[in-house]
Amino acid sequence: MPNGSPWRHVVHAYVECRVLGGAWWLYAKPTMPPDEELANLLVGAGVDEGDEPLRALGVPHDASLAVRDDYTWRVAGPAGGDAPNIVSVGEAEQWIARGQARPWPTAEGFARVTDPRWSNATWLDATELMSVLNRYESNARQPAPAAYCALLAMMRALERDYLVRVVMWLEKRLALADTLEELPQRSYALELEQARAAARPRRSRKARRALRES
Repeated sequence: MPNGSPWRHVVHAYVECRVLGGAWWLYAKPTMPPDEELANLLVGAGVDEGDEPLRALGVPHDASLAVRDDYTWRVAGPAGGDAPNIVSVGEAEQWIARGQARPWPTAEGFARVTDPRWSNATWLDATELMSVLNRYESNARQPAPAAYCALLAMMRALERDYLVRVVMWLEKRLALADTLEELPQRSYALELEQARAAARPRRSRKARRALRES
């Protein structure tokens, strides 16, 4: 881990497909291993002078419902957390006011707000992903991680029948407290607490010291 940092970036990846004239649907959500070199490429860092950084396109607004539900929270009522994937109006407004989230345009009949835990969202087709992996191998002087090569192979195979893209974003986690194991079922209550923690204003070191001494 670079410079002994306790943080690492987890990459969330969603492979979507569609036919001409059709809507995007989620094909797979592969588990991607944390890799700081790839995370740097996703945020536009770690590129040589003269190279173009990866386009920060965000999550497309025509994304599949599964991707929208993972990237955003639905906003409703004074106690939104009582229902799956819903945050209260007041809390959503606080997230936006702190600059931790932004409103998400929707024609679904309810409001959405982006999740404070996510950053540096973008999407790529197979050719663009291959370019990122080639740049990784050039910078790191080693083959790209197998999971990313498998992701590229999956997308290439799907291109026989569909239009294909991968939607990706980063999550910053404490490395010592993190695990790649998936929960059997999603816990929206736990996810809401994690999102609240991500949006909570951080005290300065001086303020934390004064609090301990009080």
